[in-house]
Amino acid sequence: MKATDIFGEIPQKGISCSHYQLKSVQRKRVCSIRVSPLCASNNVTYPNSCVYCFANIALDFTLRIQYNGKCRKPLVPL
Repeated sequence: MKATDIFGEIPQKGISCSHYQLKSVQRKRVCSIRVSPLCASNNVTYPNSCVYCFANIALDFTLRIQYNGKCRKPLVPL
């Protein structure tokens, strides 16, 4: 059985984006349309690891994956 966080989500280990740093891949910047959402540390849901990696490269590797799935909207105080 896998460990889950308080929301029942399975925490995601880090994703290696080294493949997406290759010059040939950077020139094409093409990702699959396969949807496998990831919630990142900036509370943005990326549709798959490819899109996440290109964003993370653009942001100087400041992002981390929080968990698999769509990000939940933060609670707004009343």
